[in-house]
Order: sequence, then C-alpha cells, then structure tokens
Amino acid sequence: MKKHISLSVILTCLLVLVSCSSFKKDLIPTYNAGGYRIINSKEKSIPNSNELIISGKVYDIKTGKPLNNATVLAPCIRIQVSSKGEYTIKTENSTYSNFFIEVISIGYKTIQTNFIDLKNKKEITIDFYLTEDDRPLINCEGGVKEMKSK
Repeated sequence: MKKHISLSVILTCLLVLVSCSSFKKDLIPTYNAGGYRIINSKEKSIPNSNELIISGKVYDIKTGKPLNNATVLAPCIRIQVSSKGEYTIKTENSTYSNFFIEVISIGYKTIQTNFIDLKNKKEITIDFYLTEDDRPLINCEGGVKEMKSK
C-alpha cells in the first residue's frame, strides 16, 4: 500500500513540474526576459462596429501573482491596472491595423509585444508576465541634481 501511495505522490510531483515548465514555454518571449500570452481573439461579428476591446492581466512571472502597480501603454492610451492586475482598453478598431503594447512597473523589467494585427478584431485578451528587475533602484528623494557637461 505504501508503494502505491509513494508512486502516486511522485507522479503528482512530476505532473506539477511538467505543467510549470510548459507555462513559461507557452509565453511569447520579449527582450527583457518576461513574456506575454494572447489568450483569445474574436473577429468582428457586426461589419460596421468599430469598437475594439483589449483586456487581460499583468503577473509576476516568478510567483504567478497579479501585479497591481503596473501601467499598460498602447498608442495614445495609458491605463493603470486594477488592484487585481486587470486592465481593459476600449477603442476604435479602424485606426489601428498593427501596433504594440508596452507594460511598465516599478521594480520590474519593461516589456513590449511584437506588432499585433488588430484589423477586423472585436476583442483580444493579452496577459503579461513581468520579470523582477535585478538592477538597484535609485532613491531620488532629495530631488534631481543637474549636471553640466564639460
């Protein structure tokens, strides 16, 4: 009986390890060690509807927890994520055929998507996974010191 229980525990651990490693493989990589995943994309069902909804969440890639201090930047749009790491952008589709989205958060590396084709799209869901920035933060509480070049 003990052999059967220990075998099932080992198989469960292997399953967890395999699922965690494939999680990062599914991400579209970025230049800053993070990534993003396009979850779904719906085509327009109404021909004259120009509304486009881009939504998703921003996560810490290491912990998988949502980040609540991130900002999502798209052309002419700046959105602060909610306390649950969620964002929603509602815009007109007709003005964008290809554009990218950038996500920034203090203490994390900034990431950008590749160009995304939004022509004839109604909805698109993109989740972002940011990596902690290993560079030290500089404390500028005393203000910024101006320097003159020689």
